[in-house]
Amino acid sequence: MAHVEPAIPFDHFTGKLSKNERIVMRTRNGRTFAYAYRNPYQGPISENRKPVISAFSQAVSQCKSEMSDPERLAFWQDRYDQYNKLARRNPARANARFVGTNTDKYYSTLRGFIIASLSLRFRTANQ
Repeated sequence: MAHVEPAIPFDHFTGKLSKNERIVMRTRNGRTFAYAYRNPYQGPISENRKPVISAFSQAVSQCKSEMSDPERLAFWQDRYDQYNKLARRNPARANARFVGTNTDKYYSTLRGFIIASLSLRFRTANQ
């Protein structure tokens, strides 16, 4: 991963420059980064991964609709503020309380927090 300072016309690069390119540009938290894919998997998707991928795609589409509604966005923002306060001291406890997982991953964006919260809900609904 490399931090990139693009010139003005290329202010917010995202994605690849071509289909076969292995360098991907992403903007996270206002900063642009370049990632290199080294050994991407080319094979078929396993049956165990399909429910996880489906739950994630449902969570992303639900997150988009939740963030477009001002009332729901206010709900999620309040919940995320509570999460941030607890996660500063103990991310694992904050995730167990607000997201429903036992990992110590810290969700640095509101969108990531919403998707993580919703994807667990969709994953348990699909089982």
